[in-house]
Amino acid sequence: MLNPPEKKTSHGTFMRYVVILTSGFLSFIFVVVLTTGANIWHLRDVFSGREKNNVPKNNDGTEKYRPKQPYPDMKKLKITRDVSYYAKQLGLELQEYDITTEDGYILPLHRLVDPSESEEDRNGKVPILLQHGLLSASGAWLAPGANSLPYYFVHQGFDVWLGNNRCEFKPRHATLKGNLMHNEEFWDWDIRVFAAYDLPCIIDNVLSRKPNHDKLYLVGHSQGCTQSVLLLRNPELAEYHKKIIHFFALAPAIFPGSLFHDRSFIKFIHNRSPTAYKLIFGRGVFIGFLGWARKNIGTTRLYSIISYQMFKYLFGWNIRNNYKDKKVQHIQFVMNVSYISAKLMSWWLSYSVEEGFSNQLQSKEAYADGSNYAFTPVSTNEADDEEKQIALSRTGTLDRTFTRTQEQQDIPVTDEKTFFPYKFEWFAFNKKPEDVTPISLFICGEDYLVDGRRLASHMTHYERRLYKEGKNLKVFDLPTYNHLDVIWAQDCIGSIGHEVTKQIKSNETPQELTETSSKAVEEKLVSSEQQTAEPTKISDESDEKTPMPNETEEQPVTDERV
Repeated sequence: MLNPPEKKTSHGTFMRYVVILTSGFLSFIFVVVLTTGANIWHLRDVFSGREKNNVPKNNDGTEKYRPKQPYPDMKKLKITRDVSYYAKQLGLELQEYDITTEDGYILPLHRLVDPSESEEDRNGKVPILLQHGLLSASGAWLAPGANSLPYYFVHQGFDVWLGNNRCEFKPRHATLKGNLMHNEEFWDWDIRVFAAYDLPCIIDNVLSRKPNHDKLYLVGHSQGCTQSVLLLRNPELAEYHKKIIHFFALAPAIFPGSLFHDRSFIKFIHNRSPTAYKLIFGRGVFIGFLGWARKNIGTTRLYSIISYQMFKYLFGWNIRNNYKDKKVQHIQFVMNVSYISAKLMSWWLSYSVEEGFSNQLQSKEAYADGSNYAFTPVSTNEADDEEKQIALSRTGTLDRTFTRTQEQQDIPVTDEKTFFPYKFEWFAFNKKPEDVTPISLFICGEDYLVDGRRLASHMTHYERRLYKEGKNLKVFDLPTYNHLDVIWAQDCIGSIGHEVTKQIKSNETPQELTETSSKAVEEKLVSSEQQTAEPTKISDESDEKTPMPNETEEQPVTDERV
């Protein structure tokens, strides 16, 4: 069940074009209705006065971190779809490698480097990989500029890599040719391919370019966490527990949040039959018009305005932790809306997909009274004395550790067919705690799109045979953060970046950090003959060349651990 099923083409030429035309028209209508709804939602906020409260707060920083100006010259900074332009503005260089998955998809792998460093210096640095979320891409990480996590990690002495899942903004394949936008076989995939093909391909290709390392750190956001956990819980991919030193999960999308009860568009998609879903969204790219809009009007003010209203409506997003400069928000928006498959979105939202994400949704009452993350022992996983003591203590700001009273009804086990059944152990194929990748969870208090508390409760209780909180499992509560603040907030370096580097420095020994790769990396390298030995030059979508800043606000720090 955890591995992707065999691909199939279900339509002949005539029916394929009927579906393309029908879904193209109906999905466009869907976008128009959705955009109108987002606009009405925004106007309601304006006239009710609530929009006045949705403004970036004055963030003078804390003793941990003081936010910087995002880019050296904000007035001259232009809006472009080219992420390498923003890297140059920060005094860095973005290298791109074309890598090919086992099933033939060509992915752009990005590496953020200091151009003043030698290749020998880079080879000595510990690799850290950042994996983006749904409808996003690698550029979303770098959008906040000098306050972004990748910028910070570069200046903390890490070798920073930014992964991209298949398609990104330009669908490519090693063997499938022609117009891939309408190729059913090309788009026949869901979340499982990210875990079985894309992420392993990305990890192995990073390590193949690191002669002094055979493991890396992994940071995921939202769907980037989904595919990472799905990878780690697949017994056929158990080797990756040894290749990932530590996994940092930011706003992990494992369980749906209460927003699934509140948004009409989610309920509309969720309740459609497979046939109706196919007629509206097709069997190819999911609402390809979105990618067209980004390409053609992405750099305009109109795109920024529409995106702001859509993000606020779709994700319950607010900008209280974001930037007052609208230009930074625009950069954040233009680095999103990547191409995904209709089948993937069906996994996220459709009731007809038994193993789907939305089929794990709890009742409204459960989110209100906290029973969505209650610990209720089952016959095969009874609470031991240690667990009872933890439950009685009820310590910490994030209340994850309580048992329910006799009067309360247990949460029924109804999610056995999903990839992440709440009451069952996910990593049972491992024998001891040393066999699993340590995990840190960053849970957002104002994130209603996903249910981070439920994941924290699952890991704390149902995975306690292998994961011990305070040892190889840590949970960080970010009470004022929403789903996107973990990558875009002004102070995300202070709230997240510092904790990541602190974990690395306190938990890992120098020997673990400098382990050389004399084995295993070649085993999973796929289509190596098709990989580029050197980074390819990233084509700037504008002919304008940007001068390199003379200096950055921080100088790179030599990593004494390697």
